Amino acid sequence: MFHSFAGVNWWWVPAAMVLQLFVYVVAGWEWQVLLRPIGRLSVAQTTQAVFAGRFANDVLPVHVGYVIRIYLVSRWTGASIAAVTPSLLIERLFDGFWLALGIGLTAFFLPLPSALVRAAEIWVGIIVFGLVTGAIILLCKPSRQGSQTSHAASGKGFRKFRAMLSQGLEQIRLIGHSRLLPAGFALSLLKFAVQCLAFLCLLRTYHFQLPLSAQMAVFLVAYVGLSMPSTPASVGVFQLFCIAGLEIFHVPKPVAAGFSWLAFVVINLPLSLAGFIALAQSGLTLRQVRTQIRQHHQRPFNGSETV
Repeated sequence: MFHSFAGVNWWWVPAAMVLQLFVYVVAGWEWQVLLRPIGRLSVAQTTQAVFAGRFANDVLPVHVGYVIRIYLVSRWTGASIAAVTPSLLIERLFDGFWLALGIGLTAFFLPLPSALVRAAEIWVGIIVFGLVTGAIILLCKPSRQGSQTSHAASGKGFRKFRAMLSQGLEQIRLIGHSRLLPAGFALSLLKFAVQCLAFLCLLRTYHFQLPLSAQMAVFLVAYVGLSMPSTPASVGVFQLFCIAGLEIFHVPKPVAAGFSWLAFVVINLPLSLAGFIALAQSGLTLRQVRTQIRQHHQRPFNGSETV
């Protein structure tokens, strides 16, 4: 594996790093568009929140950084966490749609391992379920009278949960009926394309003699490893998927392992650095965020707490 590093073309590494950073700028832009029904934040603010969340994902498991993102935007806009969360769910639904579409096309044209095919089928099922659920939420109007009766008959804890759920569903409807929703969808495609381009630059460092379709297939397989809630920074999981993708095209396992570790460092190092700076500029630490989120959940929920 270490012997494979000798032939690396390091000139492609800076390009991959710059493109990877740009991915998260586009992600901040996309989220800023989806947050318009709640309040107006600058692209710089949403990008800062995205980078701060990325840093948390690098040091904590199961993508806890998304909670950090939601908390920071809630703090800056004055909106409740229940009002901010739907925008992030829609963003992840967009990302999952492009990934599921890419994996589906790849599985149709190329012989993927059965384990990856099963993972793709599960992912597609989740995305379809999310799309159908979103459509039902948009088309069905809430029943005010039934909601009031349920509030009167239920206990305090259930009323709080019901109020938060109701506010979240209302925000999904606002985003779904927003004229900027197509712009957010287009930005999610741009983000996915730039991430693919960054990975293709990394493949050039190893001089892999693979056709473009094969390179994109390797990217999609590796991207599944990055998207799954797993270990901090997806360490180990990313390498597993990346090696599996390269072995489909008969790349020797030691060479594939060397590339997977190089790609992992190039992808994560600049993002972790930028995320650390973004979180530091927010004036908070991960410990403070955790404490304030706990205090927020202990407060009585005020349904009028939106903006």
